Amino acid sequence: MLNKELLKGLYVLTDATLTPTETMLEQVERVLKSGVSVIQYRDKYASDEEAEKQCIRLQALCDYYEAVFIIDDRLEIAHRINADGLHVGEDDVSYEEARALLGDDKIIGVSCYGDIERAKKYANLGADYVAFGSFFPSPTKPLAKVVEPDVLKVAKAQLSVPICAIGGINEDNIAFLSRYEIAMYSLISAVYKEDAIEDNLEKLQAKI
Repeated sequence: MLNKELLKGLYVLTDATLTPTETMLEQVERVLKSGVSVIQYRDKYASDEEAEKQCIRLQALCDYYEAVFIIDDRLEIAHRINADGLHVGEDDVSYEEARALLGDDKIIGVSCYGDIERAKKYANLGADYVAFGSFFPSPTKPLAKVVEPDVLKVAKAQLSVPICAIGGINEDNIAFLSRYEIAMYSLISAVYKEDAIEDNLEKLQAKI
């Protein structure tokens, strides 16, 4: 049975540019060694074959470090490799389809942007966490709409599932979001910049 209590703290994603195939495993291992307990594979461009290979390796790595491994959007791969979970957004496979295929014990998270009603709907359906954002302009998703942080206050008052903040979060602004006492902070570029993963994570962790 998956330990859903691990859904807290820094939630680190891979990225097609910042964690290329050749170095992804080594980079993610450094993240895990630094104490991060939630990893997401996110690559919108890799072929299914390439993505599956990487996900098999990443799931094994997360198992070794007793961390949770979540795949973004690729339901069939998550099912085939028995991944810990899946993350779905508005334009991805539906939550309902994902839950039907993966079963109740897998972790499924849902992107809710700035939409409290969407979050309530999926929390009631059994989503394991809901994600809001982008809260700041994001280097990896420059077209994402920026959401007012007060949505986190409303979400905290109305939801009992773990809440995740996403989008442009870095060392300079994570403390601001931490005032809302949410469960998770989704990070990409702030972790991998200047290849100083350990130092970056230590500084981010200190701010929450």
